[in-house]
This record gives sequence, C-alpha cells and structure tokens, in this order.
Amino acid sequence: MVKLTLGLMLLLSTATGVAAQCCGDCNGDGVVTINELITAVNAALGSCAAPTPTPEHTSTPTKRPTATVTPANRCPFTFASNRGDLCTFNGTYNRGCGAALDSLISSNGSTLIVTIATMLDSPQFVYFSATVTSPTSANLTAWSTDNFQSANQTAGQVQLLQSGAQLVIFPNDPPFMILGCNFVQYTGTYTGSTASAGLAGTAH
Repeated sequence: MVKLTLGLMLLLSTATGVAAQCCGDCNGDGVVTINELITAVNAALGSCAAPTPTPEHTSTPTKRPTATVTPANRCPFTFASNRGDLCTFNGTYNRGCGAALDSLISSNGSTLIVTIATMLDSPQFVYFSATVTSPTSANLTAWSTDNFQSANQTAGQVQLLQSGAQLVIFPNDPPFMILGCNFVQYTGTYTGSTASAGLAGTAH
C-alpha cells in the first residue's frame, strides 16, 4: 500500500510538473481522472506533444542566366549582316509545276544576292540582286544567268520570314522560265549555313 501511494504521488508530481502541457489535470477541474493519469504516464514516457520542428536553414539557389541558343532551323543572320555569311534554302518557284530548287543567299549589308541552282546544264544558276531595305526585306533590282556579267532589270521583293526559317522571292512579273515553268514565287525552307554551299559562282 505504501508503494502504491508513493507511486501515485510520484505520478501526480510528474503530472503537476507537466500540467502546462496538459499532461495531468487537462480539463482544469481540480481532479485527475484515470484518463488524465494515462495521459500523464504517456507524458512521463515521452512527450505530450511533438516538439515544434525548427526549420533548417536552406540556402536560396542562385538563379543562373538562361543561355540564348540560336535555333538550328533558321538562318542565323539577316539581310543586314555585312560579314559575308551564307544560308541555304530549298523550295519551289511555281505551285503548279517545276521541281524544288536549292538556293543560297549572301549579303554585304546593303546588297543581297540570291543564287538559285536551276538543275539545268545551262544555265546552271540564276542570280537575283536586291537592295536591302531592312534586316528581313530587300527590293529586287536585277537577275542574271552569268553572275552579273550581264543583267536584266526586274522588280519585286525578297523576304526572310519566320525568324529566318523561310526565304520568299516574288518578282512583280515572272522574269524567266525554268523547265517550262514560269518563275512566279520562290518559297524556300532553311537547310543550313555554310561558307561554301556547293552552289558555284556566288555573285559579287
């Protein structure tokens, strides 16, 4: 009996010490019930409430600048470039007939030259000259089949569209025929950039 009394006194003193944590007289009525004793025992064995976690210090990651990458499917320069860059395209010049032809553009910043492979034995190439009016637009001035040793006047537009993915040449009037098809409007898709595109005789 003495041991039981000492045990209860020890238990109650423990419960009183942790009453602030609601481990003894949880409802504050001045009486410790069996349920509250069980709560006090649990408190003595552990903790009434889980400790409040202390947030760990985490370093804020430094945002790295995103590198700007030139898409691989477009010409990486414009008509206003004066570095002598070359871009190649492939496209058709008449919706109703004719084959797809390779072309090459080069510019000194003020004059644009477009070389088109005709797939003929003669002339193998047709050349367009145009005056650059903006980074993506130029006015046609002449065309030639002998790298401008002789020239034929023409008018129209050359445009670099879709951020360099497409080349469009549209003379006001068809200036010539290739394989029996009028050269109405050339629409070419970008195929690459090169210093030697395999198209002979880039115009000067």
